[in-house]
Amino acid sequence: MNPSRRSWEMARGVRISVAYGGKAAGFFALVLLCGVAWAGAGGRSTMPVRVWEDSMTIPTSEEGLPDPNPPFDFFNAGRFLNYPYTLRHNLVDRRIPRKWRTLNLENEYLKCTVLPDLGGHLYTCIDKINGASMFYANPSIKFARIAYRGMWAALGVEFNFPVSHNWMTVSPVDFATSREPDGGASLWVGNIDRAYGMQWRVQLTLRPGRAYLEQKTTLYNRSDTRHRFYWWTNAGVQVWDDSRILYPMEFTAAHGFADIDTWPVNSAGVDQSIVGNQKYGPVSRFSYGSREPYMAVYHPRTDSGIVHYSSPLDLPAKKIWSWSSDEDGLDWRTALSDNNSAYVEIQAGLFRDQETYGFLDPQETRSFTEYWIPIRKLGGVSRANPDAVINLGRHTQSGEMVAIEAALNVTRELPSALVAVLNGTQEVASVRASLSPRETFRKAFSGLPASATYTIEIRDQAGKVTLRHTEGRYDFVSRDKVQTGKQPSHEYPAAANRGADDFLAVGTGQESNGELLVALKTYQQGLARFPNSIALNQVAGRLEVILNQYDLAVQHLLRALAWVNSDHETAYYLGVALAAQGDVQGARTQWEFAQQSASYHAPAMMMLAALEARAGDRLSALRMIREVVSNRPDLIRPAGIEVALLRAVEPKAEASKRLAFWKQQDPTSSFLRYEGIRLGQSDPSLMAHLAGDPERILEIASDYMRFGLYEDALDILSRQYPSGIEVIAEPGALPPGSYPLIAYYRGFCRYALGKDGGADFAAASGMPTNYVFPNRPESFAVLHRAIEVNPKDATAHFLLGSLYLSGGMSEPALQEWETTRRIKPAILTLHRNMAYTMLKSGESPERAIELFREGVQYDSRNVDLYLGLEEAMEKAGRPASERARALKEFPELQSAPAVLVFRLVRLLSDAGDFDEAERQLANRFFPREEGGANVRELYIALKLKRAQSIAAQGQCPSALDIVRHLGEPVRGLSFTSKGLDPFMSSAASQQAVEEIHVICR
Repeated sequence: MNPSRRSWEMARGVRISVAYGGKAAGFFALVLLCGVAWAGAGGRSTMPVRVWEDSMTIPTSEEGLPDPNPPFDFFNAGRFLNYPYTLRHNLVDRRIPRKWRTLNLENEYLKCTVLPDLGGHLYTCIDKINGASMFYANPSIKFARIAYRGMWAALGVEFNFPVSHNWMTVSPVDFATSREPDGGASLWVGNIDRAYGMQWRVQLTLRPGRAYLEQKTTLYNRSDTRHRFYWWTNAGVQVWDDSRILYPMEFTAAHGFADIDTWPVNSAGVDQSIVGNQKYGPVSRFSYGSREPYMAVYHPRTDSGIVHYSSPLDLPAKKIWSWSSDEDGLDWRTALSDNNSAYVEIQAGLFRDQETYGFLDPQETRSFTEYWIPIRKLGGVSRANPDAVINLGRHTQSGEMVAIEAALNVTRELPSALVAVLNGTQEVASVRASLSPRETFRKAFSGLPASATYTIEIRDQAGKVTLRHTEGRYDFVSRDKVQTGKQPSHEYPAAANRGADDFLAVGTGQESNGELLVALKTYQQGLARFPNSIALNQVAGRLEVILNQYDLAVQHLLRALAWVNSDHETAYYLGVALAAQGDVQGARTQWEFAQQSASYHAPAMMMLAALEARAGDRLSALRMIREVVSNRPDLIRPAGIEVALLRAVEPKAEASKRLAFWKQQDPTSSFLRYEGIRLGQSDPSLMAHLAGDPERILEIASDYMRFGLYEDALDILSRQYPSGIEVIAEPGALPPGSYPLIAYYRGFCRYALGKDGGADFAAASGMPTNYVFPNRPESFAVLHRAIEVNPKDATAHFLLGSLYLSGGMSEPALQEWETTRRIKPAILTLHRNMAYTMLKSGESPERAIELFREGVQYDSRNVDLYLGLEEAMEKAGRPASERARALKEFPELQSAPAVLVFRLVRLLSDAGDFDEAERQLANRFFPREEGGANVRELYIALKLKRAQSIAAQGQCPSALDIVRHLGEPVRGLSFTSKGLDPFMSSAASQQAVEEIHVICR
């Protein structure tokens, strides 16, 4: 790929070039050229690292529109909690060439590419010395249903926060490029999630003369309330059967810490470190009992590999994942690639496993650093750090003598380095050599006594040790302290036998899993039995604030503070709840107390500053915000407010100065970029970036509104945004001009400024509600104001109902939707939402059946109406045959989604209509779904059920014939060509076969 002239200009002269383009600034070009001259004079490098934007064409799965139904947590009992995002399940079995934007970095040793429109994946990083990619540069972007929202692709490095395979893993994210003072350059990617309002940000840096990629990550809870999180860096690495997983560990743990096993040879006698041995189902293990900071994969096939390094103070946890090469694993290779390539995932995280979550408090941050190092011609890895990677071997010679052989890669030039072998503290052999990343150093130190244990040191010219390793010595937990096998698990008493602490622990675990509504129910059950529990009142009140249930929150938090009036956290959340009720003075009192705490100082001061700003005292607000950020350059949200308030009360020069500082901390921030526009700077690409997701606009507007900066909010809400190919958005995203919440917020701001916002409200009322899933607390005031102006605004009522249900408030949600139904019953998803809410609330299934059927009149292709109808009919005791007929009413049944087809096949099977059930499986594409239903499993169960049925009717020859031919391919059922064996050999299938044989003896 040849960089364009614009790319060359970026490589020469941009200090910070933000998302979607941007031209070099003359001043920064001058600074950079001066830097180049300095670097050359110092002898370190004659050119800075190149950075540029470009594009590449990759065959990519086609994708249909997302599910129009809001995935309310209230309806969802599974592990994927997605509201307010759409579900992306509409996969098409066809690839087309698609042009993807790329961000590129290149120095002497590495050339790296990021795909900002695929979740910011680090797609590839090529070792220029041997041409190998460190990461899995899948030549096709082939989607499968694996991620939270569905679509996921296997490629490169994925950044997982606050959940695994997160909501934006294949969606456009914020990005930027920047230059570093040492002549290096960085790519930045990040995102503010809509579910929690938290931000992740990754800075990927290449430095002159360094043969590694540096990754710095910042996690930031910029919201007002605490939220769960974890972080896992997930790097796909292409492998072959002889590839080796080189983790310095002796034990591994299973998910949920269910068991501990040995490594590399497990308790079954399989050396799992060799990829070709992984033939017994997926390998998904976490390092246990090791503090070693590196992990590696090495490929004898190419005599190269990759090392990941991160201090245990940064990312202490490691995981290895492989689909394996059993029949199902080979099927996943087909599902995720067009060339049947294999990969493993090497993962680094904050917590011991992926069932463990922590919580980030408001305005809390976490930062850590990782390194990716290419290696070649080493044969393995014994020790690694960002300076060097060594493989140390011992070879027996004559008598009792050995040779110690060192194979070494370094990541920077080390002229006249010393490679020394020590026996204890005594140097027994050494050699001086100029070490270079371009060449592998190899040296055998012969004639050493075999009885000793040797240490090898690499020292630079000044004598500083850059790497030190002693044979066989690693920072492992003592073996006698590890009990392998199944691990004890804690089970809580049944609800009737729980104490207050049990309810607290169970609810906290549910919050950790993201099940906020379930957790709240647990806390409320505990309070029903222990109403005076301080802890239960605290946690229930805090969670009610998070769910916007402010009236209940005030009750519980007041009760907790009445007993423990020194709790700053409880006071902070009480302030949030009181402010939402309109009690400004009460909120101020609580926040003034809460800010005394180090943990809640920043969020409480932000709240107090917002009160001052809305009251018109912007100078006081500015002083408070400056006090918050004075020692916290990691707090980007108040940083943006500092710039906005400076612009409002002082000469623009000071605001511009602070803006430049803050953009160095986070060049991806859309708020900061917009502040640049308000200060007169040019940033034409920002408008296209904002147009790609209207919620980005609302995020900025909400911050302005909170501080009474309604003129600024109105400005961003009133702009004409671009459309066309320059706007990159995920499927289903509405343009800002058609997004009703943009218009509602605009009207609200006009009224706040003493103007008439009626025309904006009227415009919003006529806009589509498809894919509009409100969840911001600010939307309550906005939508209530719209309804106050026009009580017959069906769109406002509908969206307000969704906002209520997003916090689990089913009764007010149903009231708003019933009003909507009287005014405008044709709003899509209205009846689905109402009927499911009734069904999940335990109301009469007959009423839900009526609503589902009524909804079909307005929204006949909404699959949830048919699935919900069948579920309600089942609860009402209707027979399988009648429920199957209800599903068959779906129009264009041949193109129905798999979830409906699978349910229909099961019902037809239950009704004994086996021929029709099998016909429903013919000539269809069924995408793979990790952990979901598999069409092969369904097919085997269907065939065996038919065999059981006819055997019971005395037709044993036919039944046994089905069993004999069970695994044979069937015309029209393409999925039967392979992959049936695991399901034929399952316990359920074997039991069914045994029952057939018993009947037919």
